[in-house]
Amino acid sequence: MGDKGFSALGPIFCFSYFFGTLHIVHCDLSYSFPEEMKRESVVGNIAKDLGFGLRTLSSRKARVDFEGSSKRYCDINLRTGDLITSERIDRESLCGKKPSCVVKVDLVLENPLELHRVSLHIQDVNDNSPKFKKNLIEMEIGESTVKGNRFSIEEAHDADIGQNAVQGYKLQKNDNFILAVDNNKFELVLENILDREKQKEINLLLTALDGGSPQRSGTVVIHVTVLDANNNAPVFSQAVYKASLPENSSPDTIVIKVSATDADEGVNGDVTYDLSHVSDDDINAFSIDPKTGEIRVTGVIDFEDMNLFEMRVHTKDGLGLTSYVNLLIDITDVNDNAPAIYVKSLSNAIPENVPPGTEVGIINVQDSDSENTPTS
Repeated sequence: MGDKGFSALGPIFCFSYFFGTLHIVHCDLSYSFPEEMKRESVVGNIAKDLGFGLRTLSSRKARVDFEGSSKRYCDINLRTGDLITSERIDRESLCGKKPSCVVKVDLVLENPLELHRVSLHIQDVNDNSPKFKKNLIEMEIGESTVKGNRFSIEEAHDADIGQNAVQGYKLQKNDNFILAVDNNKFELVLENILDREKQKEINLLLTALDGGSPQRSGTVVIHVTVLDANNNAPVFSQAVYKASLPENSSPDTIVIKVSATDADEGVNGDVTYDLSHVSDDDINAFSIDPKTGEIRVTGVIDFEDMNLFEMRVHTKDGLGLTSYVNLLIDITDVNDNAPAIYVKSLSNAIPENVPPGTEVGIINVQDSDSENTPTS
């Protein structure tokens, strides 16, 4: 990637408006570039795209402001007019799994005072490998299990999006199992029946592959212990569980209760629950009672950081047969952010004889809450 420049996205939109007696020229610039570019890589040329000479940027003290953030992702090279990266930009840290990642920047010029909005569209690169929750998956399967039975496997997670996310799986060749993928769910399929007297334990190597270039992968070992008869896996009462939760809900708040039953008797019919997390955010936010299936809040829930949690709940019976179900927790916004006021003013003193109508400052008011949040 180096110092390669990236052109502005689409046209530059300009308009004028009055703020009291303040007249401001407002142009929107948009640049698209990949994450993880080297420091001082060129994003675009501000002077060229706004039609300014290089002396204009310097004499008018051009600067960029990142409101509400302690980091400065970009800066202006006043000698060349280039907008350049000033530190590492990690798309996943900024936007997570959002399909579009945009950072808003204010470009300010003085004498006269002007404000331009710059949108930085951060593109995903394949800088993360698929990762399973655990390095080892333990399974226990009875030797009486018939050929064709399927066993759900927890999927891998990749912090990248789109083509750079997980695209497929590969199971190392073995004598007993094959891999089946249907509707984004994958399962082990018993191709040849098990014989505990011949083989009590089987190790299977499962590889998750993304679609990036170069391609990245992650692996997990599936350790199968062959047991005597346990013919039924637990079955959840719903195909999908959905819940709604206000942000800032206090710890120990009950979100939802999942339930599974097993047709077997005794230890084979006893079920326990666990959350199959795909990210650290889920682990820190929620917990599940392994006996009752109650899911509770354990961390801070902030709508502005995450408005939807998608997890899988895993249940296991006494001898190791497992099932999974999807859990969706929708976070609703509350009015918990006060408006923030940003003032941009001239850095020099204002003469007493300044004529009326001279631009001396810009007031910008922002609120992190969503537009539909009710006010109190």
